[in-house]
Amino acid sequence: MESTNKINFWIGYTPSYKRASEVCKFSLQKFNVNVRRLPLFYEENTSNPFSRTRFLTPIIDSVYSDSEWTLFSDDDFLFLQNPINLISSLDSSKAVYVCKHPEYQSRVNIKMDKQTNPNYPKKNWSSFMIFNKEKFTLTFEEIFSMNLKDLHQFKWCKENEIGEVPLEWNWLVGEYEDRHDVNALHYTLGGPWYEIPFDSNLNSVWFEYEKQMIKDFK
Repeated sequence: MESTNKINFWIGYTPSYKRASEVCKFSLQKFNVNVRRLPLFYEENTSNPFSRTRFLTPIIDSVYSDSEWTLFSDDDFLFLQNPINLISSLDSSKAVYVCKHPEYQSRVNIKMDKQTNPNYPKKNWSSFMIFNKEKFTLTFEEIFSMNLKDLHQFKWCKENEIGEVPLEWNWLVGEYEDRHDVNALHYTLGGPWYEIPFDSNLNSVWFEYEKQMIKDFK
């Protein structure tokens, strides 16, 4: 397979909530972002089938692209601005960039899909990551042998290797105040694709994108 310098954006995929993934993908493709899906891997005590494989993003992307950077997000995101625009401002000495949410206590203990919602350091940092493939040192074997908690708490790199992008790129719907002027909405407590979604005024934004997606695909 011939590699290119195209920057890819990898998203998770939850088969039982296909609508979420499709709308997330659509919101990125509106900006002509090249979107790919991560492979699934199921294991016990995880809330989605890409809890671990998200950390394979830099390794897998190297097969498809020679670019220095590659991006990942959960599939419950809605992008209102183009995340590729972040690349030009990144520092190549960093291994990864994230939105550094301050440590917080979630408003809910159980999410809409009946999954527990534990609190832990660096919670939701790994839900949107920009990887520097040249600085990423984990191997396939290490990713599958490390404790999942250590992966999500970035024990695999030094603190000064973790760069920061504004919280507006990972705005936690239901945890933060409702805002329409952010860059990406993260429906972390349960989005509009659930039979009984988390109640938020921002659900209407997601429905508008889904409506546009259906219209465009007809």
